[in-house]
Amino acid sequence: MKLHQATYSRIDSPANERVKQLAKMVGNTNALRAQGLACAEGLHLCTELFKHLPRHLREVWIPEPLLNHAEWLALHPLECAVNTRFVVVPPAVYKKMSSLSSPTGPLVVFAPPEDLCAPNLENNLLVLDGIQDPGNVGVVLRNAAAAGIQQVAYSAQSAWVWGDKTLRAGMGAQFALRFCKESTVLDALQSAHTPPPIRSTCLSDRSESLYQLDLTTPGVWVFGSEGQGVSQAWLQRATVHVRIPQSNAVESLNVASSSAVCLFEQRRQCLQGSTKQAK
Repeated sequence: MKLHQATYSRIDSPANERVKQLAKMVGNTNALRAQGLACAEGLHLCTELFKHLPRHLREVWIPEPLLNHAEWLALHPLECAVNTRFVVVPPAVYKKMSSLSSPTGPLVVFAPPEDLCAPNLENNLLVLDGIQDPGNVGVVLRNAAAAGIQQVAYSAQSAWVWGDKTLRAGMGAQFALRFCKESTVLDALQSAHTPPPIRSTCLSDRSESLYQLDLTTPGVWVFGSEGQGVSQAWLQRATVHVRIPQSNAVESLNVASSSAVCLFEQRRQCLQGSTKQAK
C-alpha cells in the first residue's frame, strides 16, 4: 500500500456530522467492531500505532494545542496509508468526541489486525478464559508481554483486546503479542502428539504451590474470569492446578495480579536455569 506524508484538514463545528458520529462511537466497542474499527487516545498509543500499524490508520483527530507539543512534533511528518485522514479541531470539539474526562489527544481511528496466528505449542501461550473487564485484560496482556510471552488466545466471552479501555490498560502491549482464537488452541492441543503442560490457577485440593512447580518447560497458562475463575472446561483439561501461597487476610488475588505473580515466577526460573547453564 502506498504511503504518504500527513496533511491536515480542519473542522471547527461540533455540529459536523462526522464529529457527531464519532462522539457516539468512541467508547462503544460494539459500534466500532460492527464497522471493523477501533479507537485509541493519547500520544503514547498514537506513537505505537504509527510505529506498528501505519497502514491500518483511518483517521487521526488532533486538538489544536497539541500541534505545538514536542512529542507530536517529533512524530511529524508522519507516513501513513493514503486513506488516512488528519483533522485538527478546537479543544471543545475534541472533548465532544473523547471518552476521557481530561482529554489531551490525539484520537486515532484504526482498523485492528484480523490476521490471527496459528498457535505454536512449543512456546509459552496464554489463554484469556472469559476475562470480561477491559482493564484486567489490558493488564494481563502487559504482564504477558513483559514476561516474554508472545502468544495470547482469547475466548468469545473475554473483553476485546483492541477495545479502547483495554488498549489504555495494556499501554500498547498488544503490539508485542500475536493473537489466536481459543478454538485453534483447543484443536492444536487435541492433535498434539505430546501436549504441553496446561497450567490453570485454581484453589482446590488438587492445586499445587506455584513455588514448588517446575515452570521451565513451555506450556499453556489459563487465567479465568473475575467472578467464576477458570471455567470447568479448562480446569478439566489442565494438567497442573496452580495455587499462589498467600496470607488469610484476603480470599484471593484478582486475575491481573495472579497473572503477574505466575508469569514472572516462570520467567525467574527460566532465567535462573539459563544462568546455571552458562556457568
